[in-house]
Amino acid sequence: MKNTYTNLSAMLFIICLTSLLLLTKDLIAQQKIKRSFGKMESITIEDKCWQLITLNGKMIMGTSYTHYLILHTQDAFAETKVGCNQLRYPYELNNKGLLHFKNGTTTLMACPNQEMEELYRKALLRTKRYVVNKQQLFLIGADKKILAIFQLVPIENGHSFVGKTFVQEGASSYDPLLGGAPFLKFESKEKASLKLGDIVERMNVQFEDGLIRMRSEFHSHPYLFKIVNNEVLLDENGITWVLKNK
Repeated sequence: MKNTYTNLSAMLFIICLTSLLLLTKDLIAQQKIKRSFGKMESITIEDKCWQLITLNGKMIMGTSYTHYLILHTQDAFAETKVGCNQLRYPYELNNKGLLHFKNGTTTLMACPNQEMEELYRKALLRTKRYVVNKQQLFLIGADKKILAIFQLVPIENGHSFVGKTFVQEGASSYDPLLGGAPFLKFESKEKASLKLGDIVERMNVQFEDGLIRMRSEFHSHPYLFKIVNNEVLLDENGITWVLKNK
């Protein structure tokens, strides 16, 4: 019996010591990151659009439409893209800077630069932490190396949309008259014309947190568009709308 108690005590001591070492290691890692980045910002990284600017130390030439990351709080999925295929990866994070991605789904288009896409997927799965500094998001691996850097994309308030017209991507023609391609034209921050099918409707418009909410003046059906950037919108069906009159 005495030997049993002794063994149990030894096991408990080992467990407590292991936990203490892991906690100490975690605190040391946090201090190293703080020293590397200086004063870190405590802003939320979710429900914002981040443009990829660096991957594995190499500059990325892209836009907030072709190379971006959005962490959606609604379903805890990351929506991201690096030029071609769109990825949806589940993620977990906390306010202590921990961030983990898990394998998810991706579109299966034949892309010209699939090597970079594969490197990016590996970087996501290797991510253990994140840091926000000067409106940039840093993804950090277990070895404390920076895997990717993103730049925050400013939220659109509607001023720059006035006078612009968007059409569905791939539409063969644009004509504001009946028979032309679907379009969305902003006459002001509060009013727009939306053509779906053969009907042009006058819409009341509201901009909020990277979204455009619209409701017809003649019926109560709402429409929702997500602002990717000043030249690209996504509707609630996942269809891309691109700026026509650049």
